[in-house]
Amino acid sequence: MNKNMSTIVKKYAVLAVLAAVLTALTGCEQPGEDPADPPEGSAKPIRSAEDLKKIGAEAGWDPAGKYILEADLTLESWTPIGGEANPFAGAFDGAGRTVTLKSFDSAAVSEKTYLGIFGYVKGTEAAKAEIKNLRIVSSVQAVSNKPSGQAVGLLAGYAKHAVLSGHWLSGNFTFQSIKNIYLGGLVGYAQRGAVLEACQSSMTMNIDGGNGGGLEPDMFYSLVGGFAGLFKDGVEIADCHNTGTVTSNSTAENSQVFCGGIAGGSYYAFTTAYQGSIQDCSNTGNISSSAKGFWSWTGGIAGCIVGDGDGTLENTTRILRCRSTGTITADAVTSASQWPYVGGIVGYNYYGALVSRCWFNGTVEAKSLKNTYAGGIAGYNSRYAGHNSRIEDCWSGGNVTGLINAGGIVGQNQIETYVRRCWSKAEIEVSGPAGAKGGAAQQGAGGIAGFNLSQETGAYYGDTNGAIHGCVALNPVIKSSGGFERLNRVVGDNGSEPGVGTGTATGGSLGRNLALGSMEVLIQGIPAAIDAKNAYGAMGETIQGLPNQSVYESLGWDFASVWEMGGDGYPALQWR
Repeated sequence: MNKNMSTIVKKYAVLAVLAAVLTALTGCEQPGEDPADPPEGSAKPIRSAEDLKKIGAEAGWDPAGKYILEADLTLESWTPIGGEANPFAGAFDGAGRTVTLKSFDSAAVSEKTYLGIFGYVKGTEAAKAEIKNLRIVSSVQAVSNKPSGQAVGLLAGYAKHAVLSGHWLSGNFTFQSIKNIYLGGLVGYAQRGAVLEACQSSMTMNIDGGNGGGLEPDMFYSLVGGFAGLFKDGVEIADCHNTGTVTSNSTAENSQVFCGGIAGGSYYAFTTAYQGSIQDCSNTGNISSSAKGFWSWTGGIAGCIVGDGDGTLENTTRILRCRSTGTITADAVTSASQWPYVGGIVGYNYYGALVSRCWFNGTVEAKSLKNTYAGGIAGYNSRYAGHNSRIEDCWSGGNVTGLINAGGIVGQNQIETYVRRCWSKAEIEVSGPAGAKGGAAQQGAGGIAGFNLSQETGAYYGDTNGAIHGCVALNPVIKSSGGFERLNRVVGDNGSEPGVGTGTATGGSLGRNLALGSMEVLIQGIPAAIDAKNAYGAMGETIQGLPNQSVYESLGWDFASVWEMGGDGYPALQWR
């Protein structure tokens, strides 16, 4: 080797050493090279859509591995990563970068059960899968003809033992199916050990679920939510905030839908089993649902929650410290669709579930040709002996309207339930004609509850107060524009129909409740003789003007850790 050639070889050797040092220090591959296996314990970089497709599909791209996004991506005609046979079980860090999801692959839409950037995400109880810190901008518009149900989310179709955190959703998401779907802006179906936390959405969702073929054999309806469709068996949803519009109009015959700003709802069946919690979340978007079948359930936070496990707080399906505004609507669009349930927080609170320390200030409206259940907090609150559903320490404002049922806190308070320490300043209105009755003859309009049939006497609390106790109706007006007459200040109808459910003509059980003396109760603009007109209604104890803190404390309200008096003279929740 001559002297010049030796010098050149030495120079290239020095450059190679420098490149190796630079790679080690920065963790980056040299330009033009595929991402190599990173040092043990570090994340493999994802720099293109082609890289993303390799996860779980090529050697060296372990579905249980660690990955980090190092470039913004655009995904079009996307086929989800992973399925039931090869779920994603690793860790994926979006690093705050953006994935623009334009469309799913058309074959995947009509063939795959689980649709998302990741189709099926499943870790273990000891080692959860994790996907975090991703910005998703959607322009997805899809129509599915799959002959069985699907779980659909922009991030994941399904998640179990998985943490989905720190995500931002924006854009538009339109999806139509001929069968029942579980669809969420983030994840379609979340199951045991799934955690959704610290996520935000401003996305507009327009979803049309079909009829039949649900993934759960006893779930005969679609569930649509801003972040999750269905949650089941113990899921935690926390610190998630929606400002977008969520619309679920099911146009198929006999279709039914649950819809919520945060989640469509928990697993719904005649069960007291624990399903999960929604805590410290908010919605300011307009949420609406309609269906051609029997039910359409809508809530600012969730369409429904069900179950209280063994009765302890940690095993009670619950919505805790959540708030909602906007317009929340459920619409029964045919004579067959008789039962729209709508609440500012939840449409349907069932089988021991709990709504606590929540507030709503907006518009709630239930539309129907026959029955409605509209409440400032919950449309419906019901039932199971020894597993009492509860609404406590909540307040509402704005407007609550329905056909023959509306309440400032709850539209219908059914058997084996409690409503405690709640207040409302919402305007209440019903539009039904005089003498109108629902299919089960349960109706009424009141400042706290439209109808009450619960005969509980307080055993759950260890006292002898009634099912509705310690509540304060501060509503300016309760009115009937069409002549419907079952109105009163606290409860519009306190179980006046004998033989309905397990109720009797003696009505529901009431404790001490207060009502504003200046409240107007009007039937077609004329003051109603509420003291005599509705013998089964509940006036409550009259108060003149806004009460002070001592009055609330006399009803058992906690001003040490739950409530405080606001500057406007109304009680406020401390966590706000």
